[in-house]
Amino acid sequence: MAKMKKQPKSVTGTNLLHAKNHNRRAVLDAVRRHDGLSRADITRITNLSAQTISNLVGELEETGLLLAGEPIRQKRGQPARPYRLNPDGGYAIGFQLTGTQFDAVLVNLLGEERARISQQFNHPNPERAVELLIEATRKIIADCGLDPARNIGIGIAMPGPVGIAGPTGIAPGWENFDIVAAMSEKIDCPVFAENDADAAAISEKLYGNARTLENFVYVFIGYGLGAGLFMDNQIIHGTNGAAGEIGHLPVEPHGRDCPCGRKGCLERYVSLLALYDEFDAADRDALLNDTTLNRLAQLSPDDEPVKRWIKQAAPHLATAVQILGSMLDPQAVMLGGLLPASILDALLIELGRLESAGSRTPLGNALPVQAGVGNLLSAAMGAAALPIYHELVPDFQNMLKIRDAKG
Repeated sequence: MAKMKKQPKSVTGTNLLHAKNHNRRAVLDAVRRHDGLSRADITRITNLSAQTISNLVGELEETGLLLAGEPIRQKRGQPARPYRLNPDGGYAIGFQLTGTQFDAVLVNLLGEERARISQQFNHPNPERAVELLIEATRKIIADCGLDPARNIGIGIAMPGPVGIAGPTGIAPGWENFDIVAAMSEKIDCPVFAENDADAAAISEKLYGNARTLENFVYVFIGYGLGAGLFMDNQIIHGTNGAAGEIGHLPVEPHGRDCPCGRKGCLERYVSLLALYDEFDAADRDALLNDTTLNRLAQLSPDDEPVKRWIKQAAPHLATAVQILGSMLDPQAVMLGGLLPASILDALLIELGRLESAGSRTPLGNALPVQAGVGNLLSAAMGAAALPIYHELVPDFQNMLKIRDAKG
């Protein structure tokens, strides 16, 4: 199953084309993080030569990815032009895919939403799902009147480890289905796939509260529970792409039955399904059958079932935060996903009240736990961030391997 450009274990020889692509991304990333940089500023930040920066900035300006401002007078030398990303220099499309519907968003290079569409279905087989996503891609581009050549890619976010079916997967028949390859055969642009937690973590890194962080964990509360592990500026996938599947951590011996076959798994207490279980049968069914999540959005932290869920979920979530802090030593843990903002805030307040929520890093420092910048379409926005992340952020891991090979 293709993930977000999973790199080979080793790279040998001198790959000058990759080096140029890396330098190009380094320039775009510098301008993304520090708006209004001159060529001299970019040279200093990237440690590239002035000639290399001159060539790259010229190319990026010509292709429409960078915009040059009016020259600014300096105390010394010639006036310098500030550069910034051109929001409309390209766009990306993100799909948030579940077993019952997809939501699609089209965003510009700054991650600003330009359009969205949704479509309901009933657990389609993978081939039919690909047809629907291709149709939706062409429709959203046409409806916006955009140049298809400016589409830098498509991202797809799905629950659970990508490529398997299961309690939080899409449907039977998706086992080992390579949705990236299937989509790529039918459309002329890069395609990426991640689980919803990883996609949301990348979106948080590009546009949210984690922009300045190199190490953080994004806990995605959806129908199940997962975590995006962003370590040393890289998403960690693990051997089988299942890194961060914290939903099946055992937190309650002899606890609630889990569809995975075990008892007391974390997502049986911290998830939308766990929240819905606090309601009576009629309300629970109404929430489960509302694929638009409109009923969920109308819930309040003052509703008695929501209060009960928060009281039950917070201690288990605090335990998970402690485990993540001890194992990974992140700078922060972000909470996000599909919960309405008011309920997420109330959950954070309850975490803060718990003595165990005063989590510590291995060095004894307090571990910040805060809300991510997200909404009910956070996975779709995260999916749209996948091709943008690939286009704008340098691949430091592979460059280090190339340097090692040259040395």
